[in-house]
Amino acid sequence: MIKINFFIGSRYPVSRKMLRKSVEETLKKNGVDHAQVDVSIVGDRKIQTLNETKLKHKGKTDVLSFPHHDKKQLNEIPLPEEIPPHLGDVVISFPEAIRMAKKFGKRVDEQLCFYLEHGLMHLLGYHHD
Repeated sequence: MIKINFFIGSRYPVSRKMLRKSVEETLKKNGVDHAQVDVSIVGDRKIQTLNETKLKHKGKTDVLSFPHHDKKQLNEIPLPEEIPPHLGDVVISFPEAIRMAKKFGKRVDEQLCFYLEHGLMHLLGYHHD
């Protein structure tokens, strides 16, 4: 079972259905079928604050990932069977998704899904280098 916890402000009109599908497909493609993930859609100030306080990077960004466990450890965590282990958090900037969607001629929900998949890959242990 894949459980997705959304934290989305009411001022951000997003398709939770598209985001849910994006999470499920990305995790299943990477061999994860029992996990939970938190997805937050936030504004510029919040993403900048998280970027600067948690990662010590200056300024705003598009997406942040905060893993809770290594992918290999997911099935080693002693939890009741009905509770999937928490993979981590993905935080996405809604204003940045709007800016980039306009720039690339995409729908905002498509851009959000792109950022979400990117963040999930980081939670699964894939990195830029």
